[in-house]
Amino acid sequence: MKRDTIAARRAGATDDRRRRIVEAATRAIEEHGTDAGLGAIADQAGVPRPHVYRHFTGKDDLDEAVARHAARMLSAWIRPSLTASGTPSTVIHGLIDRVLQWAVEHPNLYRFRARLGSPAAVDELVDALAAYLRAAGYDTRPPAYVIAGVVGMVDAGIVWWLDHPDETGAGALGTWLADQVLLVLQDMLRRIGLPVDPAASLSPLSGPPDS
Repeated sequence: MKRDTIAARRAGATDDRRRRIVEAATRAIEEHGTDAGLGAIADQAGVPRPHVYRHFTGKDDLDEAVARHAARMLSAWIRPSLTASGTPSTVIHGLIDRVLQWAVEHPNLYRFRARLGSPAAVDELVDALAAYLRAAGYDTRPPAYVIAGVVGMVDAGIVWWLDHPDETGAGALGTWLADQVLLVLQDMLRRIGLPVDPAASLSPLSGPPDS
């Protein structure tokens, strides 16, 4: 029992060190960019450089942990938009505006997260869209690959704009991206035989109209 307690404490200490290093790497990327070096991460973590990878299998392992952390930050930021009420266009425009706002405030971290991707974010978006479809009277889940494609399109558009901000304003970019997402989702629903009235106001928290 004592050995189990010691092992649990050691595992907890390791997890805590990993978390602190991931958070330090996140701060380093925010400050120095996506190619923040080992020295910048060590400085943020307050540890010698050799200690940074002591709790990771290597740079790729740390990068993936940071990308997951950034994805959780973004997901927490946009989550209120995933239960907003309104027409499909209103909801999508609100969500894209929320994503774009986070990207403007965390450009380096957004680039980093977008580069490595986030399957968990796709799952959450599929769940959210399924809730809106239930509110429209359909008990189904949309294809995850369509949502992954939409996420990739939005990420690519925003990253491009972050590197070329003079091409258009943030408002125009958000409107364009939201319109394209809406077109893709409307086409997907048409293909699977689930038409949704574009003028209908949906509330995913209240269930379908007949419930």
